[in-house]
Amino acid sequence: MARPKSFAPHDAYDLLLDMFWREGIGAMSVKGMSDHLGLPRSSFYNAFGSREALLKNLIIYYELQSPQMALVMAYPPIDVKLLFTMLLQEMCAQYVHDRERKGCLLTNLSVELRENEPALRALLQQINQDRITRLAEICRWGVNAKDLPRATDCARLGRQLFALIEQLNLLARSLPEIEGLEELATRQLAQLGLLADGPAPAQ
Repeated sequence: MARPKSFAPHDAYDLLLDMFWREGIGAMSVKGMSDHLGLPRSSFYNAFGSREALLKNLIIYYELQSPQMALVMAYPPIDVKLLFTMLLQEMCAQYVHDRERKGCLLTNLSVELRENEPALRALLQQINQDRITRLAEICRWGVNAKDLPRATDCARLGRQLFALIEQLNLLARSLPEIEGLEELATRQLAQLGLLADGPAPAQ
């Protein structure tokens, strides 16, 4: 079906995110995206500059809608265990309500991106490093508030949290039932000492 040739950027980004979830980054050439948007190539370049510029903006647009924005918006004093618990619950709930968009755009791009796109790969690596740094910072808030033990290695805990989030994002691509993700998230968060209002599940 032909699409309108005049639309707001966020409309284009929504259409292209749908395209990514269905077809992956391999289908997102300039021609592929132009055809999907119903644009001639000249209009595509006029609107977005280049494929790389568009994909960078698409990543930013996605990030602004991601449950992980809660980490960006958080500010002390805050219950860090509740923050992390609600974040993982929100991630799992999102997978339930949007079965077409499996996992995380950044995680999927990290898996699918080719080596001949170094600028995009560098952007993903920087975003991931920023996430790890932010997780460690929030853990330090918990230590300062005495919600976490004084001896907590916040840098290490931040990396472990990041690994848990990435694990959930990857499993969301393949697990048929969301309950398995919720159980995994709860158990591992408890093992890290970050589950709000409850002990670790029985082994």
